[in-house]
Amino acid sequence: MKEELVVTACPTCGSSAIQKVRGPWTGSYQGQAYTVPELEYYACPNCQERVYPPEAMRLLQQASPAYSRSGVQRTARRATG
Repeated sequence: MKEELVVTACPTCGSSAIQKVRGPWTGSYQGQAYTVPELEYYACPNCQERVYPPEAMRLLQQASPAYSRSGVQRTARRATG
């Protein structure tokens, strides 16, 4: 059984305003843009810190050309189960 990460205070500024957000996330590696369509993570509106749970990190790594052996972008897919 997976435990879900729950963040109640920003690790950078200590704000309790940190919120779980879900939506498209776009990054760039060596000039190559990549997108994770439905990434879920925590964002602090006070200091712009972002906290990524393990599942979010897995999706980011899956989509990033930095982790691709061929340098070709892969499509990130949410794990089921």
